[in-house]
Amino acid sequence: MSRSPLPVLTTDSSCWKTIGIRGDRSCPELSTYIHCNNCPVFAAAGRRFLDAPSPPGYVDEWTARLAIPEEEIDGDIISVLVFRVGPEWLALPVATLTEVTRPRRVHRIPHRGGILAGLVNIRGELLLCVHLHLLLGIEGDPHPNHEQQRLVVIQRDPDTWVFQADAVDQVHRVTLQNLLPPAPTLDRAHAKLTRGVFSDQSRSVGLLDETRLFPTLRERLR
Repeated sequence: MSRSPLPVLTTDSSCWKTIGIRGDRSCPELSTYIHCNNCPVFAAAGRRFLDAPSPPGYVDEWTARLAIPEEEIDGDIISVLVFRVGPEWLALPVATLTEVTRPRRVHRIPHRGGILAGLVNIRGELLLCVHLHLLLGIEGDPHPNHEQQRLVVIQRDPDTWVFQADAVDQVHRVTLQNLLPPAPTLDRAHAKLTRGVFSDQSRSVGLLDETRLFPTLRERLR
């Protein structure tokens, strides 16, 4: 018996929302692929999404920001990206950054929760997305500005993680010897993962310690 042809996906139809796993589940291909995530129609839609042109100037802006090399002078000065999670302004060394991109759908993993948000497709690769605010004990933004939100991809061999920032500022140069100790009122997990605090435009920015952040994520998600 010949197999039913795959449904044709147009720009106005998302078959996984109508006859697929998020619809009435009448698609004959579900018996073969089990879940829409495994179907080539869904994969093709994902590729088209990733290949869609960015807003004017978006790529040039972030290429310029992230192209700034990490600078060290006698081990005292580094380049960091400043971003906001909930009410807190934070920073990570540019050397750990892989990409800053527009928000996209995060697919939850069954029976997993906590700091693990799910899987997100970044340039065709499924990466683990985490709730950084939960890891640090930060209250989430109750009224997020979706235009400002970004997904931040960080990497430190052998791990790659993705988290959502409520806003992303720009790259700054920080003198490590001028860092102040974290405030004693910080959540214990937040303080443990913070290298120090520096001032920027009358706001306090916590520089996260990537040497502790990555192992902590790995340990929490075992």
